[in-house]
Amino acid sequence: MAFDRDKARDIYNRVGAQVAAGFNCTLSALGDELGLYRTISDHGPIDSVGLAETTGLDERWLREWLRHQACAQHLDYADGQFSMSPEAQAIFADEDHPLFFASGFRSVAATYPAFDKMPEVFKTGLGLSYDDHGEACACGVERMSSYVQKKELVPKILPELDGMVDRLGAGAVSADVGCGAGLATLAMAEAFPRSRFVGYDTSRHAIERAQENLAKSSLDNVRFVNPLDEPMPDTPTYDLVTTFDVVHDTPYPDELIASIRASLAHDGTWLCSDIRSFPTFEQNLAEHPAAAVLYGFSVMVCMSASLSTPDGAGLGTLGFNEAVAREMTEAAGFSRFRVMAYGNPMNNFYEIRV
Repeated sequence: MAFDRDKARDIYNRVGAQVAAGFNCTLSALGDELGLYRTISDHGPIDSVGLAETTGLDERWLREWLRHQACAQHLDYADGQFSMSPEAQAIFADEDHPLFFASGFRSVAATYPAFDKMPEVFKTGLGLSYDDHGEACACGVERMSSYVQKKELVPKILPELDGMVDRLGAGAVSADVGCGAGLATLAMAEAFPRSRFVGYDTSRHAIERAQENLAKSSLDNVRFVNPLDEPMPDTPTYDLVTTFDVVHDTPYPDELIASIRASLAHDGTWLCSDIRSFPTFEQNLAEHPAAAVLYGFSVMVCMSASLSTPDGAGLGTLGFNEAVAREMTEAAGFSRFRVMAYGNPMNNFYEIRV
């Protein structure tokens, strides 16, 4: 084939941008970790000397970091000083804003130590569990999902479930399966003190984070357990079961769904949130704006976790789309499946009942 120099230049420039993005994840994760974005948001416009005086960090390192961030267009630069636009403040510095996403950098950086293990993963087919990535991955995932679980779940999502708010208010029993750091479990436990909540997770790091978060509260109606030590009940028990971005991660999604079905009360509800995606790769390639991010996350984290056992399903981050969810839940004995009105660009929410 003839060599197309214009096409080669386009590919070269695209690769250069992707390499820059790799460095950017590390340096931006560092800025998040050191609180630099929050400091600039509070004290900017500011130069490296002022930032060093405010933070107690080394001026020369801060100067180079600031220059990188301006080149990456995270910070604005004018007259020797660096600042953040209101929009950048929301994304980088305000953890209570729905667009906050600085935690994404930390999640990517947490996968870097796995790089040396990945050639063997591709040879054997056996992936890495969440805990294989260490505590940083669990922390990154916690912060990435915190807004919806802390701010939207109780006031906006639960009221969409038929009669559930009244049941929880009167005193119900609920399980958060794959609870991670327990943010959703704790939010519900605080809102509904008459109800009892249990969070299940097989990740040691996640359970430790959940216990730490519980210790900071005064709640006595919630506990966190590893289902390998205390399996979910196999008789109708829970009025509400919740899963947030869990099914596509598990090595045995069919067994998980069957366990939820067995543990759910006859008139109970499963609130399932999972990644919004299309049924085919061709559709994701053409129409999903975050496909590259999600397939990347899948290889390094989600699909890897789902293939961390020899017979894992390997659904992948985009693998539990609505069509698959309908098929798998029907096979497990669920008869009612509704796509909820609440949703966001990243997730669908389903009300699933017996």
